[in-house]
Amino acid sequence: MFSFAVHLLYQVAEGVSFAEFKAALLSVPPLYLCFSAFLIALNYGLLTAYDLLALRYLCRSLPLRRVALVSFLGFSLGNNLGTFLAGAPIRFRFYTRWGLSASQIVVLIAILGLTFWSGLWFLGGVVLVAFPIDLPENVPLPFGTRTLGVILLSLAIGYLIVCSVWKKPWPIGKLHLRLPEPGLMSVQASVAAVDLLISATALYLVLPEDALVPFSTVLSAYLVGIAVSMITQVPGGLGVLEVILAKLLNDSVGAGPLLASLLMFRTLYYLLPLMFGMVTLVGHEIYGGTVEARQAGKG
Repeated sequence: MFSFAVHLLYQVAEGVSFAEFKAALLSVPPLYLCFSAFLIALNYGLLTAYDLLALRYLCRSLPLRRVALVSFLGFSLGNNLGTFLAGAPIRFRFYTRWGLSASQIVVLIAILGLTFWSGLWFLGGVVLVAFPIDLPENVPLPFGTRTLGVILLSLAIGYLIVCSVWKKPWPIGKLHLRLPEPGLMSVQASVAAVDLLISATALYLVLPEDALVPFSTVLSAYLVGIAVSMITQVPGGLGVLEVILAKLLNDSVGAGPLLASLLMFRTLYYLLPLMFGMVTLVGHEIYGGTVEARQAGKG
C-alpha cells in the first residue's frame, strides 16, 4: 500500500515545478502557520484524555504527569512508527513499571483504539452525510462518500446500542471485561471527534491563503484520508494520507500548493512531535538510569 501510494503521489507531483512548490510554501501567512502549530500542540495535550479514559475503564488511577508522559511518547512515536512498533511497546514499558498487568495493558490499548474509531464513526458519518465530497473520475468506488458517511454513522449508532444492551462480560485471561457504559462511550467519541476536528483545522490553516476551498470540504477529505490510512496500517499514513488528500483536493487547491501544504502539515503534526518525543524518551531514560544508579550506590 505504501509503494502504491508513493507511486500515485509521484504522478500527482510530476507536473509541479520546484518554483511552483517553493512559491506555495511561502504563500502561507506566518500567523496561520504559528496558529496551526499551536493547535497541534494543543491536540497532543488532548490526546492524554485517551489514556485517562482507558485507565478509568480499568478502574486504575495514575498521576496525571505519568499519564501525560506515556500518552505523548506513545502518540508522537506511534503516529510515525506505528502502534505495534512504538505505541504499544512504550505503554507496556511504562505501565508495567507502574503496576498494570500485561492483560490490563492489552485491554487499555484496545480501549484506545475504540475511542478513536468511535469518534471517527460519529464525526465522519455526520460530516460525510452533510457535506459529501466528490470522488475523482479515476477513483472507481461502488458507492459515494455520502454512502460511506451513512455506513460510518450506522457503525456509531450500532456501537452505542451494543454498549447500552450487551451486559455480559467477556473473559480474557483473569479479566472479565464489559463494553464501556454509554456515558463513557459518549465521552470517548466526543474526545476523538474534537481530536480530529483540531487536526483538520491545523491542515486547513496551512493551505495557501488564496485557496478557495471551504473547511467542510477539507474536513471531509481529511476524515476519508485518516480512515483509509488507519485501515492500511501504514505507519503514520505516510504517502497514503497525502495521496488521498491530493486526489480529493487537487481540483480545489492545485497540485503545487496542495503538496506544499501537505508537507508542512506532515512536518508539524508528525515529524516535529516525533523529534520531541525521541528527545523526551532518551532524556527520561538517562534521568531514570541516573536515579537508579544513585539509589543502588546508597544501598
